[in-house]
Amino acid sequence: MDVFDEARRELYFPPVRFRLIDGDGIKLNFAGRFRKPEVAVGRSVFLRFSKLALKGLFQLSLARWIKHPYSLKVALLEEFWLKDYEKKKRIIELFDTIICSLYLTWRGCSSIKQAIIETMNRDKADLAVRSYLTRRTGINFGDLSGEFKEVEEAVEAMESIQFDRCSNIDVLRQSILSFAETVNKLIESKEEVFDFNIGSMDKAIQEVAGEVGVREFREISEYFGIGKGAGDPMYADIQWYIHRSAKYSIRVENPVTSGDYPGRLVDFSPDEGIDRYSPVESLGKVLPGIAKMHKPEGFEGLGSKSRNVVIILDSSGSMKNPESGSCAIIGAFAIARKYIETGGKVGVINFSWKTKCLKPSRNSDVFRALAEYQGGGTELKADAVVDYVSSEARGYDVVLITDAGINNIGEVRSMLEKLERFGCRNYVIWIASKSFEKQIDELSKHAKIIQVNSESDVPRIVLSM
Repeated sequence: MDVFDEARRELYFPPVRFRLIDGDGIKLNFAGRFRKPEVAVGRSVFLRFSKLALKGLFQLSLARWIKHPYSLKVALLEEFWLKDYEKKKRIIELFDTIICSLYLTWRGCSSIKQAIIETMNRDKADLAVRSYLTRRTGINFGDLSGEFKEVEEAVEAMESIQFDRCSNIDVLRQSILSFAETVNKLIESKEEVFDFNIGSMDKAIQEVAGEVGVREFREISEYFGIGKGAGDPMYADIQWYIHRSAKYSIRVENPVTSGDYPGRLVDFSPDEGIDRYSPVESLGKVLPGIAKMHKPEGFEGLGSKSRNVVIILDSSGSMKNPESGSCAIIGAFAIARKYIETGGKVGVINFSWKTKCLKPSRNSDVFRALAEYQGGGTELKADAVVDYVSSEARGYDVVLITDAGINNIGEVRSMLEKLERFGCRNYVIWIASKSFEKQIDELSKHAKIIQVNSESDVPRIVLSM
């Protein structure tokens, strides 16, 4: 335990749970017994390696959080990308060891040398990694490549891999696949020093959704068997949008206050809204939705009575297909989530060549209806909406998301007027088009208009908390 604390303090790393277990490996548990990250070390490890090597091994394990940057997301993606390799666990261990060893040597952690020398002597793959580190750092980890032609060739191939840029997901993917192709034939031993427990798969898949597209997310869901119905295209699509929308939320205002939806899109400045983000979760990351944000004018969300909403979503051919990742749907999911989370119901009207209505509810049918794509013309059957709201949603908030290509705009204006009489508060999220200037006056008489320049801005309307 003392050597672990010494290793941690040298890296200025915050306290991490340390636990002794039976066995002879070092395990990183991203969701341990107490739902917190921990380093679990087999008792026999203390007998196999010197104290200096142990310190280096512990620093290697911690470096996976510090430098990789290792995370649930990276652990899951690495395993998925290498799914066709039988020796994927050893490949991942070797790849991560190179990245973390480079970081630690640059930090001046001298104990890493002894850790590498004592542990990496299992097969030619280990020899290749040691030889590469020696050439790259100038520290003698033991360049043994001259003894084997295939090891020498592997080291030369590694010199073209961008190990120092692997915090970029696209670079990481290409680098680990190139590395796998290089070392796979050199791996003989199945023994692993490090073992990584992904732990909470739900959290991992949420992080992955922020990095990959809908189609790849579906493949990952199927590969890991995540959640009930995993592998079903509709399920995977909905989960991708649910996880993508998690970073956006909205303060749902109730009738007790007199606030309103965010009123205008403004540039973000460092002195506003930054307290809405966790400094720990956001450290080293790009904060979501701050390139532009809406001023929360009077958007207090006080009181106790829940608000309900009807989301009217344009799924015509001019809107982006959900298969390619639709920002309009991400925004709609974010709105739906927050109303449901605060006790409200969500009704859905999906329109294109048909106007499809879902009764207000709080179950998963809401998200299925929002994710549906019709891909036809843009005509909202106004009478059907009026009948729906009259019977199912009087007094609800109504949010219309469209790219402003509605053919029957006069009927829609009349519809919004009637919804006002039913006690509804109408909002139109409008993706600007040439027709916008002509139609905005028509709709603004009976609705709050929120204009965005492109569909990618739709999720940023909802206020990050």
